Amino acid sequence: MKAVNQPQTKRLLSRDEIEAEYGIKRRWLELAAHRGDGPPMRKISRRMVRYDRTEFEAWLDASKVD
Repeated sequence: MKAVNQPQTKRLLSRDEIEAEYGIKRRWLELAAHRGDGPPMRKISRRMVRYDRTEFEAWLDASKVD
């Protein structure tokens, strides 16, 4: 049975959604993707990429400096 009134968390996020939710600028994500040192992403089409929320948050946790 499906739970009632639980918010659905969007799994794949755009760069704009990452910026709005996490405060990481879209341009930084673009440059990091070009350099190859950004969070893992999925290339949906030539001009569209998406970030899996779980992978993105794991990347954030791994980037933490103590």
